[in-house]
Amino acid sequence: METYRVKVGTKGEIILPKELRELFGLVEEDTLDLCVDSEGKVFVRTAERSVRPLSDFFEDLIISDLLAEGCNGDCLKNKLLEHKLKLSTVLDRLSEEAHRAHKNGQSIRWWEAQALSSLGIHKTDRGQFNVMITTRGVHDLVVLRKEELKEIPAVFECLEQDPFAFKRLRGPFYETYRVSFRSGTKEHRVIYTVFSQENLIVILTVGAREVIYDRLNGIA
Repeated sequence: METYRVKVGTKGEIILPKELRELFGLVEEDTLDLCVDSEGKVFVRTAERSVRPLSDFFEDLIISDLLAEGCNGDCLKNKLLEHKLKLSTVLDRLSEEAHRAHKNGQSIRWWEAQALSSLGIHKTDRGQFNVMITTRGVHDLVVLRKEELKEIPAVFECLEQDPFAFKRLRGPFYETYRVSFRSGTKEHRVIYTVFSQENLIVILTVGAREVIYDRLNGIA
């Protein structure tokens, strides 16, 4: 278990370390519960979370692309909204596609993916949720470097226990979330959908933030 030490400010405030905020996708206006057990230990858990559309997390990349195309002023504003709307619809399309693939037997348990099994993982138990990967997710793993792949098992094992602990992305039909992990200096994302009634998690895409942005653009 990782331990983080924080100081209490003059008004009782504490500042969560950046790596924790990034890991759990915490943003301004999220609410946390401080829980105290019988031994006086304090635990922190998320209570109310501001839900943002996936496209908000790529706004800077969208703007950069539009500026490179020569958009500015009203053109930039209108094109930005147009691009964000397109990306927002991609999530539900991917979720529907992934669920259909799973129903058709076109998914595997995460540790069965060749890119991960090559690390020598011998998985014998599982958590409350089954984490499954479709062909699209398998392809995403193949292009990751070995040092990046080594971070994946810990992430997926966390999802097996509590997939709701991470940042939810706004979508009209499905419960879709993202979790961040860092390999070296680069930040990566795992985007997944939870099908609660089936205790099922389907991985939608894995990769560096910029890579996922390009993938979603290609689908949109």
